[in-house]
Amino acid sequence: MQENRVRGPDLEKYLEGRHHNYISYAQGARFYNLPYWTFVTLAKKAGATWALRKTAIVDTIILDRYLQESLKLAVEHRKESERELMKKRKDIENLEGLIFDGHKKYVRWDEGAKLYSMGLHTFQKYAKDAGACYKIGNIVLVNTEIFEQFIEAFKVDD
Repeated sequence: MQENRVRGPDLEKYLEGRHHNYISYAQGARFYNLPYWTFVTLAKKAGATWALRKTAIVDTIILDRYLQESLKLAVEHRKESERELMKKRKDIENLEGLIFDGHKKYVRWDEGAKLYSMGLHTFQKYAKDAGACYKIGNIVLVNTEIFEQFIEAFKVDD
């Protein structure tokens, strides 16, 4: 006697004429080069998962759209963060002019490194060696007059 097996629906007739690409979780994990469970979580979060009897398929078009939107949001968030950082750290225009005119006697680490065309750590080392550092709270200021006298000691005669 032959058993009558119940077959699942013919998905081809439902998918015919539609522009969707479906993959399984395992195929998607390999395709997107992600760990299996990371891909499953991502697909569910994107709303691209279709649960079938004992398996699930993922609509790659919905998933790709979700990834592109997420990328745009991440880029916008990064740009906003950079703008906020730039607002906090304002570059002082004409720094050299202010120092040489006597309007600005003390500089911070990053200003001094830019002013004397040195790396940050090199400037810190020489400023400490010169004894030109003053610590006020969490801020370290460097006296440019003392630092310049220290640098003059290394003058090379041709």
